[in-house]
Amino acid sequence: MSAKIEDIKAAGIEHERNLVNALRKRGYMAARLQSSGVSLPDVIAGDGESVFVFEVKSSQTTNIKIYKRQIWTLKNFAYKFNALPFIAVFFIGRRLNFLFVQLKDLKEYDKMFTLDYNTACLKGKDLGEIISNELQKKLI
Repeated sequence: MSAKIEDIKAAGIEHERNLVNALRKRGYMAARLQSSGVSLPDVIAGDGESVFVFEVKSSQTTNIKIYKRQIWTLKNFAYKFNALPFIAVFFIGRRLNFLFVQLKDLKEYDKMFTLDYNTACLKGKDLGEIISNELQKKLI
């Protein structure tokens, strides 16, 4: 494996760990799934009532590409665990925190889904918002 690919993978793992730590600080049990990618989502988190699954993506550009197979895996995993699926996006050098985007907000192409920075900013939510929305549902 070339040094550049190893650096990209290491950065991706670091973003996944940052998300796990942020979820734990908010009282969720969270874990990074070691063999994530095409076969599993990157992160799973729950608090006994709500379960979230995340595909974590980061980019130094204004576009993020995600293979359709990864989205199918995320949807399938979420369905079987009765979890809410999100794409956790981190735009390197543009934002300090993750944005959480629903799958319906992705653009579909031949073999990929894409998400651009503007759509992520308009449609994405921060971690507090997605947790707050779940807490509100529990109270109803």
